[in-house]
Amino acid sequence: MFKKYFALILSMSLMLVTEVYGQIPSFQDNDRICFIGSSIAMNGGNYHYINLFYATRYPDRNITFLNCGISGDWTDNILARIHSDIFVVKPTWAVLMLEENDLRPSLYMKDRQNEAGIQEKKQERIESWCRNADSIVRLLMQAKVKVILQTPTIYDQTGQLPSENAYGVNDALKKCVEFLKQLSGKYQLPLVDCWTVMNEDNRIIQKKDPTKSIIGNDRVHVSKLGFFVMAHTFLNNQDIEKKVSYVKINVKKNSTLLAENCIISNLQAGTNDVSFEYLSRSLPFPSPDGLNPDSLHPFTSELNKEVLQIKGLKRGNYNLLIDSSFIGTYSNKDLSKGINLSLNTATPQSKQSQKVLDQFYEYWKTERQLRLLKYVEYQHFEGATVMVADMDLVKAKFDSILNENKTSENYNFFKKVFAEYLSDKVNEKDMEQKHAALFQSIYKLNKPVKYFIRINKK
Repeated sequence: MFKKYFALILSMSLMLVTEVYGQIPSFQDNDRICFIGSSIAMNGGNYHYINLFYATRYPDRNITFLNCGISGDWTDNILARIHSDIFVVKPTWAVLMLEENDLRPSLYMKDRQNEAGIQEKKQERIESWCRNADSIVRLLMQAKVKVILQTPTIYDQTGQLPSENAYGVNDALKKCVEFLKQLSGKYQLPLVDCWTVMNEDNRIIQKKDPTKSIIGNDRVHVSKLGFFVMAHTFLNNQDIEKKVSYVKINVKKNSTLLAENCIISNLQAGTNDVSFEYLSRSLPFPSPDGLNPDSLHPFTSELNKEVLQIKGLKRGNYNLLIDSSFIGTYSNKDLSKGINLSLNTATPQSKQSQKVLDQFYEYWKTERQLRLLKYVEYQHFEGATVMVADMDLVKAKFDSILNENKTSENYNFFKKVFAEYLSDKVNEKDMEQKHAALFQSIYKLNKPVKYFIRINKK
């Protein structure tokens, strides 16, 4: 029955323009958003950036982003742990970001293409992915969790990369994407299409240099820039406040013409000198280490404008001071057009954002440690909660796995992960308390404060 349904919707998707439902509402105070998937979800990169955006754009909303990814998971595994690992954290929203593990990329390796029944095996794996995606969605909806569908990221089958190319995996993922579009229509769920955006970005990157990729050298796992593109794509699908603030003042009229997402008070304006008190409702988004947010898409102009526009100043250059600290010198023409303060890391609000980001680094590090415990337990102990008293049995299990994988490429990874597990498991409760305390700290650091701004002629 499902094969007929699957064949029907795929044929329809090739003939029809798929209607994808709805812009995603912005997350609200006390929302809990879980991200469900495998290694790309477990890494957390894309929703870490979304979390950072929300903490700076909506500092009055306490929103929790939950890591519900387990590296290596198939959709069968997600169905098996949906109660013990997902529903147990009481999400209000779930972002379903299934990847290609179900498709078994090894089926697409060049040396297997003459294997008997290979095409049938590929088709069966696609059908299983789609069937289980539908089942996961239904279970989430039955539990009254609001669902957001997110397409898989791409498999890089076009780049000149060091890893062997399982050519055809990305084409299979495209079929999964088309299925999700139909699922979006079937259940009237919003969908974030990362696959299409990343596919086009990768085409542009490799047109300049075929040895580069928005994905990693393994063709599967997403780069830091790729995660940011995912986050930007997600945010562009949400009904969010797109600007930090927008201030527009006419000095000749001594009046505030515009004060969006901020409060302006005690304005004193002349053609050579302007001063006022400024309280924004948001902080600028701080650029994460080693990342240019605008390298592929105009993130700053679309989602990170903190505009200060002063009309009517006399010709010349002007010093900008915030709380008596020198910020920069701008011409009357620049100020008349409007300057974007979020680009200036010398402002106190940018420095405050950086402190928020620094705290997030610690928060994400602790999240990774905690999630790695879950990874080991679900992948190697079938989800059983391992008690500290059972550590001798745990060590024996680890030794057995390592012995079986002595010549495997996974050996060093398993060795490292198992060592971390043994070190961290005994401190799990302390790490959970630390994680909660870091969350509270972030939501104390991120509160905007009132500044005194002065612009005077040099």
